[in-house]
Amino acid sequence: MSVEMAHSKSRSWNGRDFYVVLGRSKEDGRWEIARKYGFLNAGHGSQYWKRLGQLKPGSRVFAYVPKQGYVGIGEVTGPMIPGREAKVKNGKSQLLMDQPGLSQDWKQGAISDDPEVIEMVVPVRWLKTKERGYRAKGLFSNPNVVCKLRDTRTIEAVLSAFDLSDN
Repeated sequence: MSVEMAHSKSRSWNGRDFYVVLGRSKEDGRWEIARKYGFLNAGHGSQYWKRLGQLKPGSRVFAYVPKQGYVGIGEVTGPMIPGREAKVKNGKSQLLMDQPGLSQDWKQGAISDDPEVIEMVVPVRWLKTKERGYRAKGLFSNPNVVCKLRDTRTIEAVLSAFDLSDN
């Protein structure tokens, strides 16, 4: 085992930062729901959406879209809830699933009670997003929907790329 790998495994978590994967690509619509409506989202199996439950109000999230890179940094503002209960405030409160641009597949998942179909969401306030994702060699990535982000090099690089400080 390399010294670098041993060192990275021994890093302690700051108790705040999470890495979140939104979909399999930009085209699947998960990032659009997150960016436009302020809801991190996962579905199509409890093995995916249950990980959203790790996110608590005040958690900082580093959103990643495969093949695109880091696309946003935000702060969680509420607990995980079923997609059918999520409300968007556009002057007045409306259901997320009634908003334009959501796929029929996503809407069907949002109204389902089946844990292998249901869409779950976590509200997020974006500190900053990028139209084109930020990618650089050596940045942390992981296939899990949510995991603790311990890699300080990635945290620092992504914050810098988004012109944010580590407050």
